[in-house]
Amino acid sequence: MEPTVVINATSIGARFDGIGAYGIHLLRALAAARSELRLTAVLGEAARRRFGPEGPPPGIDVRWVGGEVAPDRGTRGHLRRWMHAQVLALRHRRNLVFCLSQIEAPLWGGPRIVTVHDAIPLLFKQDHPRQYHYYRRFLGRALRSAAAVITPSEATRSLLRSIYGLPEEKLHVIPHGPTVPPRNGKPASPVKRPYVLCIAHASPTKNLDALVDAFGRITDRIREDLVIAGTGLDRSSLAALQGGNGVGTRVVIRPNVSEQEKIELLDGATVFVYPSLAEGFGLPPLEAMARGLPIVTARSGALSEVCAGAPVYVDPCDSPGMAAALYALLNDEGERRRMAARSRERVQAFSWYASARRHLELFRRILGSSRSS
Repeated sequence: MEPTVVINATSIGARFDGIGAYGIHLLRALAAARSELRLTAVLGEAARRRFGPEGPPPGIDVRWVGGEVAPDRGTRGHLRRWMHAQVLALRHRRNLVFCLSQIEAPLWGGPRIVTVHDAIPLLFKQDHPRQYHYYRRFLGRALRSAAAVITPSEATRSLLRSIYGLPEEKLHVIPHGPTVPPRNGKPASPVKRPYVLCIAHASPTKNLDALVDAFGRITDRIREDLVIAGTGLDRSSLAALQGGNGVGTRVVIRPNVSEQEKIELLDGATVFVYPSLAEGFGLPPLEAMARGLPIVTARSGALSEVCAGAPVYVDPCDSPGMAAALYALLNDEGERRRMAARSRERVQAFSWYASARRHLELFRRILGSSRSS
């Protein structure tokens, strides 16, 4: 019997986040590619609603595990996912096990491929103390024993190589595709009040306090509000971000938006802004490019690699500079049109079909190597 590729997809939870979006879109693209390989996905019960009424894509066998094995359960859920990954790899040592995120990286078993999305816990230890311990004590051992490691960007690949001493031939860069459909060119519906949009979860590395500070410097000269959408945001987040800088009701928090609400927010925005201090890839700017938005973003991590010449780049630690860039763009409709065109052009370099084909090529290569050895 031909070996099976067992996809550990327990990183897909009930909440909308970047790693979960990667998993869902990749599974759909792998199924659509109609490969001769036998694919089995292991999914947590929490992921059922993420696939909608149609369920997981046909063409991939699915095995469901308990809802406690989920990223939505915080540290306890991550620990259960890691423990489940070790058992899964041992149980399927005759097959190829592919892990959709670094948390599922097994320490033992048969041939294994692991996707590592970023190295942020190593760069910002103070913000991720538990993950830092995991990255330092366990992840390096797991990656060194893996058959291959996938990263979404050259920036992340370079970091993993320097931090863990991984050989160049083990690291494979396979970029993501956009997680929202391209805009069809029709004008967006009029909005009651124009706004600048940022999509980011509540993490210090997303640098939202600097963004709010920059916005507060220009509120008296612009009509736009600032809308921040993402998981983990609430009223206390808003109060902390405002910090007495006088932005008042001009900053709007939209927590836990659905995929459709996210698309509607993108289509109604005047400008998209993303001041992150570090990114392993940068799905939110890619989504903004797919919907044809002009972008202001930080030149950090993989963002310049992904966005190339489409955005205006700023220093994420320079709030006055960020404010000046936003103000200039909001007051130049012609430049916004030119940047929107650059966004639509740049996003064409990314597709889930291409990503799936490169994943399948790597699966075949590793399976061929394991057979010969």
